[in-house]
Amino acid sequence: MLSTIMALPLVAGIAAIVVLTVRTSRSEGRPTAGQLCWLAVPLLTLAALAVLCLLGLYQGWPIEPLVLVAAALAASWVMLRRDRVRAAAMAWIEAHNRTQASAHALFTVAALLACTLLGHLAVELPYNYGVLWMAPQYALLQCLLILLALGALHLLFQRRGAGMVVGVVLCFLIGLAQFFVASFKSAAILPNDLFVLGTAAAVSGSYTYAVGGGVVLGLAAVLLTAAVGSLVTPAPATSRARRVATNLGGAVALLAALVACVTVPSYFDDLGVQMKYWYSLDYYRRQGFITSFVAVAQDLPIDVPEGYDDEGAEELEASYVESYDEGEGASEARQASEAQFDEERPSVVCIMNESFADLSELDGVSWGYDGPSFVNSLDDTLAQGSLAVSVLGGGTCNTEFEFLTGVPLAYVGDGKYPYSLYDLSASPSLARQFSELGYQTTAMHPNYATNWNRDRVYEALGFDEFLDIDDFAGAETYHSGVSDAATYDKCLELLEGSDEPQFIFDVTMQNHSGYDQNNLGDVEQYHVDGMSDYDNARLSEYLACVDESDRALEEFLGELSELDRPVVVVFFGDHQPALSTILNAAVSGEQVYDENGNAVGGGTGGGDAAGDSEAAVETYRSTYLVWANYDVAGRAQDGEKSDASPAYLGALAADLIGAPLTDYQKAQLAIREELPALSLLGMELADGAWVTTDDEAGLPQAYDDLAQITYLEFASKLR
Repeated sequence: MLSTIMALPLVAGIAAIVVLTVRTSRSEGRPTAGQLCWLAVPLLTLAALAVLCLLGLYQGWPIEPLVLVAAALAASWVMLRRDRVRAAAMAWIEAHNRTQASAHALFTVAALLACTLLGHLAVELPYNYGVLWMAPQYALLQCLLILLALGALHLLFQRRGAGMVVGVVLCFLIGLAQFFVASFKSAAILPNDLFVLGTAAAVSGSYTYAVGGGVVLGLAAVLLTAAVGSLVTPAPATSRARRVATNLGGAVALLAALVACVTVPSYFDDLGVQMKYWYSLDYYRRQGFITSFVAVAQDLPIDVPEGYDDEGAEELEASYVESYDEGEGASEARQASEAQFDEERPSVVCIMNESFADLSELDGVSWGYDGPSFVNSLDDTLAQGSLAVSVLGGGTCNTEFEFLTGVPLAYVGDGKYPYSLYDLSASPSLARQFSELGYQTTAMHPNYATNWNRDRVYEALGFDEFLDIDDFAGAETYHSGVSDAATYDKCLELLEGSDEPQFIFDVTMQNHSGYDQNNLGDVEQYHVDGMSDYDNARLSEYLACVDESDRALEEFLGELSELDRPVVVVFFGDHQPALSTILNAAVSGEQVYDENGNAVGGGTGGGDAAGDSEAAVETYRSTYLVWANYDVAGRAQDGEKSDASPAYLGALAADLIGAPLTDYQKAQLAIREELPALSLLGMELADGAWVTTDDEAGLPQAYDDLAQITYLEFASKLR
C-alpha cells in the first residue's frame, strides 16, 4: 500500500509534464523532434521509478521522489523553452561587452562547470549521503577529473550538450553500481573488480535490487544535467571538416590531461588521498568514488621491500629454514609424524566454507548465540581456533589465494585480486606440492568455472581436475546453491573411487549472501538491540546457514571416521558476512555505516576508519580446524586452540601430519612463532597483542623478514 502511495506523485509528475507540453505547444508552437527527445528523459525516469515503487523496490523516504518530480518538471520546462532560455542567457552575457563568439564560449564553459558539479553529485549521492561534508580538496580533485572527462565528451559529440549528459549518466551508473555493492557487501568497488565482472554477474541473481533515496537524488542530478545539456548547441562554423578536426584534437588533448592526472600519484599523495582497504567504503565516502578508485589503481603494482635483493632474501630464508630444522623440525613429534606420513600417505581434504564464521565472538552472550555447536564441541582436532582473514563480506578468492599459495596479502598489497592479475604458474602452491608427491589433485566449486578465473587459476596452480557446477547436476541445494553436504558427498565419491592418495580442495557455495532470501522456512530468530528488524532477520537467516554447515560437517566427519583409509580435513571459513559490521556496531558501540550510507552504532565518527579499532578486527576473523580420522603419530589431537591465518594454514597442516615442507613453509612456521597470525589489517604478536601494518614503530623484524622472503618466493617470479 505504501509503495503504491509513493508512486502517486511520480505518476502526477508524468501527467504534469504532458500538460506542460500541451500548453507550451499552444503558446509557442509544436515541440521539435529534438525537444521531444530531450523530454523523453524526465518522462522515462519518472515512469521507471514509479514501476519500482509499485514493485516494492524503493526503500527510501517520500521526500526523494518529490525532489525527483521537481527536477523533472524544471528540466521539462527548460527543454520546452530552450531556445528562449538560451537566447536570454546569451543576451545577458553579450550585454556585458562580450562578442557573440565569446558569449557562446562563456555559456558553454558555465554549462560544463554546472554539469561537472551535477556529475559529482550523481556519482556520490546514490551511496554517500555525506557528500556535502566531503573535504574540499577531495571534492575539487574529483570535480577536476569529471570536468576533463565531460570536456572530452563534449568535443567528441561535436560540442553538443548530449556529450555532457552522457558523461553525467556514466557518473550516475558508477554511483548506482557502488550503491548495490555497498548494499550487498558493505564494500567499495575496486579496480580489480573490473577483471571479475563475469563472477559478479554469476552470483548476482540471489540479491534483491531495491534502490534507496540517494539513488533517486542521483537521478535528479541527471535530469538537471539534461536540462543544461539541452541548452548547449555548437557554435556556427564555416568549415565542417575544420570543426570536426579541431574538436577531435581538443578531445585528445583533454583525454591526455585526464590520463596524466590519474597516472601521477604525487598529486593524490600531496592532497592526502589514502586508502585503508579493510574499510574501503568509508574512505570512498570521505574522498569521493572517482578520487579513491584512481588512488587504488595507482597502488596496484606489488611494492619491492626496502633493501630487497634476491641473494639477501635467499640467505634470510635459509636462516629461518635452519631455525625450523633445528627446532620443530628436529622434534620427536615431527619425526614420528614424518615417518607415519611416508608410510600412510593420508589423503587431504581442504574445505573453504563460504562465509562460515563463529559470530558468538561478537558478544554472542548478550544476544543469545553460542556459535556453531559441533565445531565448538570438537575436542579431537590437531589444531583449531580463530583465523585472521583479510576480507569481509566478499573477496572469497583472496582467502583462497592465501591458503593455496601461502602468500600473505599484506605483502601483495591492499585491494588486489591475484587470481585476476597474475600468472600463478610459478607461485607456491599446495596443489602442486602434493601433486609432486604423487597425489591426485582435485579442486571443486559448485558454480561457474569462470568465477574468479578459477578455470585458469586452478590449472596454473597444478590441479589435475576441476569440478564445477556442471559436475553437480541434480545435486541437493540449500539457500544460495549446491549444499555443503552435496560437495562432501562428491569428496567421498572421489576418496572411494581410487586407492591413490588425494588432495581435494572444496570451495562451498550454500552460505553465499544475500541473507534476505527467505527460502529456509522457519528458522530460529535472533534479536540484537540496536539493529533493525530487517538486519535481525538477515542475521537469523545467516546463522541458520551456519547451523546447516555445522550439521553437514558433523555428518561428513562421521562418515570419514568409518572410512578405511587415512584422511585429514582442513576446514576454514573464507570471511564473515557483510552484515557483521552492523552487528559489530550494535554490540561494541563502534561507528560503522549501513548499506544506505547511514551511521549506525554508538561510535562518534571522525578520525581513522573504523577498521583501525580492536572491535572492527573481530569482524575479520573466521574459524578453522585440522582434523584426522586416524591417530597422527606424535600429535596430541586434543583440540588445542591457537590463532592462525590463511597463508599459514597450509604449512601448519602439512607440519602437523608430517608432510614434506618447502623452504618457504619452514620459514613461515619459524616466523609464526613470533607472528601467530597475519592479515591485511595487521598481525598478532607472540604475546597476543595486535599491531596494525601502518604502525611502523610497532612492527617486529620478523614482519619485514617475511616480506623479503615472500617477495623472493612470489613477486620476483612474476617479472
